[in-house]
Amino acid sequence: MGDAGTLADLEEGPEFYRALFEVNTAIKLLIDPRNGQIIDANPAAAEFYGWSLDELRTMRISQINILTDEEIRREMLRAQTASTAFHFRHRTARGEIRDVDVYTGPVAIRGEQRLLSIIHDVTERVQLEEKLRRSQRLDAIGRLAAGVAHDFNNLLAISLASVELAERKIAADHPALLHLADVKRTVRLGAELTTKMLAFARQGELSPVRLDLREMIAGTAELLRNVLGSNISVTTEISPNLPGLRIDPSQLELAFINIALNARDAMPDGGDLVIRARTIPDGRVSIELEDNGHGMDAPTQTRAFEPFFTTKPHGSGSGLGLATVYGLISQSDGELSLDSAPGKGTRVRILLPPYDRVETPLSAAAPQRRAKEILLVDDRDDVRAALADALVDAGLTVHVAEGARDAFAKLEALGGAVDVVLSDVAMPERSGVELAGDIRARWPELPVVLMSGHRHPPTTAAITGWLAKPFAIDDVLAALNRVLR
Repeated sequence: MGDAGTLADLEEGPEFYRALFEVNTAIKLLIDPRNGQIIDANPAAAEFYGWSLDELRTMRISQINILTDEEIRREMLRAQTASTAFHFRHRTARGEIRDVDVYTGPVAIRGEQRLLSIIHDVTERVQLEEKLRRSQRLDAIGRLAAGVAHDFNNLLAISLASVELAERKIAADHPALLHLADVKRTVRLGAELTTKMLAFARQGELSPVRLDLREMIAGTAELLRNVLGSNISVTTEISPNLPGLRIDPSQLELAFINIALNARDAMPDGGDLVIRARTIPDGRVSIELEDNGHGMDAPTQTRAFEPFFTTKPHGSGSGLGLATVYGLISQSDGELSLDSAPGKGTRVRILLPPYDRVETPLSAAAPQRRAKEILLVDDRDDVRAALADALVDAGLTVHVAEGARDAFAKLEALGGAVDVVLSDVAMPERSGVELAGDIRARWPELPVVLMSGHRHPPTTAAITGWLAKPFAIDDVLAALNRVLR
C-alpha cells in the first residue's frame, strides 16, 4: 500500500504509525477525498465493520455510508478545509446500520491530500435518546388524553343522569323509552372510548392479582387460534421456571389480543405468531409476541403507541389498540417496546416485574344503613344540577355546594349532619381531595365519596369511596350506601 500513500509513509516512520493508527483501539479510516476510496483502515475498523483490512482497502466510503454519492462528495469537500464533526449512519458487513459520530480532518501524506476519520459508535446512545423522546412524547399525549377524557366524562355524566331522570318520569309503555335506550347505549360507548384513553394515560382501573403466566399464556394462545383464523399459526415458547406476576389478568389478556389483531392485519395471507416468555438477568419477565408479517417502517414505529394513530383504512379501526397496551403495561410498572422492519415482521416486547408482595385482601363489610341526606359538591353548574335532580328523584335530600369552601361552610351550618359528602375531585379553589382532608379533620366519622372523570382514585386515607364518571344513578346510590357503617 506504500504507493497509495498510507499513514505508514509519514516521516515519523512505522513505529509512530503503529502507535497512532494500528494499536489505538479507536476506529480509523484513511480516505482519498477525490473519489472516496478507503486507502487504509486499522484493526478496530475491521472488527467494527466486519470486513477484513484487505477488503476495506478495496472499498469506497459510499459502500459504508448510507448517504447518496452527491451528499458524500459534499461532506468530504467540507472536511478538506478543516477538521469537522459529522453524524452519519454506517452499514456493516453483517447488514446492520449503526449510528456513528465521525471526526474528520485533512492530512498530507507524500504530498497527497487525505482525510483521516476517527469513528465512534454511538448507536446505543442514539437509541436511548430516541427512547427518552418517545417516552416524553407519549407522556405529553397521555396528559392531553387524560384531560380530554375527564371533560368528556363530565358531559357523559350529565347525559346519563338526564336520561335516567327522563326514564323515571315517563310511562313504561311510552315509545320515547326506545330512543332514551339508544342514548344510553351511545353514552356507554362513549364511556368505553374514554376508558381506553385513560388506559393509555395510565389512569385506568386495574384489579391486579398474582398471576401464573404459563397458565395464562396457554389459555390466551388457544383463544387467539380461534380469533385469528386457521391461516395463522399460534405457537408458544415458555420457560419452565417463570415467577408469578402482579397484574390484572383480564387486561393482560386484552393486551395480547390487541397485539395479535395487529399481527393478523400485517399477515393478510396468513403467517406465524409466536408468543415467548422467559426471565431475563435483572429478574423481570420478558414476554414477546412476534409475527412474520409485512412489518413497519421507522416513521410508523415511532407513532405506533400513540392514541388514534392507525395505518388501517378510514373507519376500520380506532387506533387505540396499542395505545391501550402501552398504558396498561406502563401502569403495571412494566416496559413496552417494538422492533420491526418492512418485510421482516414485528416483535412486541413486554417487560414486567415479578410478583414480590403478598396481597392483603380488603374487608367487605356490609352496609348497615342507607344514605338519606347528602351534600353534593361540584363546581360545574350543569353537572351539579343534573346529578342533584336525579338524586332527589331517587328519594334523597340533597344539599348542593359549588366548591370546597362553600361545602365546608354549608357543613358548618348543618353541624355536619349529613350522611355522606359526594364531591368532584377537580375544582378551582381546593380539590376534592383537600376537601376530604378538611372534613376528616373536622368530622372524622363523616364519609366522603369522590367522583372524577379520571379512572384512578387518589392515594389518600381521607376518602371513603370513589366513583368514576360517567355512572348510573344506581351506581351512585350503591357507592353512597357502601361507605356507611
